[in-house]
Amino acid sequence: MLFKKKKFDFDLIVLGSGSGGSVAAHYAHSLKKKVGIFESGAIGGDCPNFACIPTKAILHAAKTYQTVKKAKMYGTHVENVSLNYQAVKQWKNLVISRTDTSHGETSFKKEGITLIKHKATFISPHEVVADGKTYSAKKFLLATGSKSFIPPVPGLEETGYITYKEALNLNQQPKTLLIYGGGAIACEFANVFSNFGTRVTLINRSEKILSKEDPEVSDLIKELFEKQGVSVLTNTTITKVQKKNDLKEVFIQQGSNESVGVFDEILVAIGKVPQLDFAPEKAGLKIKDHKLKLKKTLQTNVPHIFAAGDIVGPYLFTNTASFQSYVAAQNLFTRDKAIPDYAVVPRCIFLMQEVATVGLTETEAKAKKIKIKKGIVQLNVLARANTTNSFEGFVKIITNKKGVIIGSSIVGPRSGEMIHEVALAIKCGLKAEELADMIHAYPTFSEGIKIACSMVE
Repeated sequence: MLFKKKKFDFDLIVLGSGSGGSVAAHYAHSLKKKVGIFESGAIGGDCPNFACIPTKAILHAAKTYQTVKKAKMYGTHVENVSLNYQAVKQWKNLVISRTDTSHGETSFKKEGITLIKHKATFISPHEVVADGKTYSAKKFLLATGSKSFIPPVPGLEETGYITYKEALNLNQQPKTLLIYGGGAIACEFANVFSNFGTRVTLINRSEKILSKEDPEVSDLIKELFEKQGVSVLTNTTITKVQKKNDLKEVFIQQGSNESVGVFDEILVAIGKVPQLDFAPEKAGLKIKDHKLKLKKTLQTNVPHIFAAGDIVGPYLFTNTASFQSYVAAQNLFTRDKAIPDYAVVPRCIFLMQEVATVGLTETEAKAKKIKIKKGIVQLNVLARANTTNSFEGFVKIITNKKGVIIGSSIVGPRSGEMIHEVALAIKCGLKAEELADMIHAYPTFSEGIKIACSMVE
């Protein structure tokens, strides 16, 4: 007896149009597969709309504002310097409009990828429903991203708060801002708003801000924040929030000390959790600790369903999301299964003095019982620091006992560009002495890498 092969609407359905989904969609389309993308939010996901791109745009605005205020030192006299917050928003919106995101829908249609601008939820392992209509696919990629974790603080919901998304679209600059969190998102917004003139208080539950980075990083950033007027409170929690007229009254616990502060806005930036609102149980997907159960190949427990991007982790970056999306697409449509390698992932935190890291931190290396050597140089010894009046920062190189580079942390101007020299060195298994022997252009901040490598001991 012959069985008729089931016909699906699509070869691949992708949930999410961000980097974790779109790369795989384009890859599958290049293989002549019929692809459907479901997106209920902004086309392109968080990065171009609410995260990477707009935050760097407003950082540039903040840097420009501070540069003009200090221009007299360099021989340029500017009178009556002021900030126009609405113009800052216009600049941010212009930057977003110049990304591919603004043409995302057109781009998908031009390629022949079907974009369905509705939320999709599973009703069976091979079917989803969106806007009342059912769609089927042979294979699926889950790339729904992540959302802000909101702690169960009494009164927080009733009083009101904002996340990074709303922070980018405030109608007016807050005079006072409390930021709850101490990671990259919290620090980036603390940096920007304080440089715009907002009085910022940063409350972090951990002992240090940027606690995943080397201690030298978190200590220096805390010091720089406090110099620019940010009040940094560590080992601190919020116990209660309530309304006080048009303001927000916050009850703060730091050890045995209790205090109360009043703020225009509260920005919650404690962390993010995977977005799993697509009825995973209807597809038979297993979830543990609010995370999808995945194989190393990014395959779920349901063989024809894979996942990529923020929903997967361990890094919530656009670069890793794109990388995972490509790996997932390969594994969906080819026999040779790939496993993503995260040994060399450049990580950047975009502040006035950028933070960039790659490889292992000193703490991570010691946890792995790796005997290390290290070299650290302060930026103030560099000629380029002198010519730009940018003295605060350092380059740190970490090697194993044989001198092979296994990690680096850089704080200072252009760190996000500088870190790739070290990333390539780690990728190629180079020793610190090899970078120390290489001629670097003078005067540049990159000389800091050369000097730090020469100081490894």
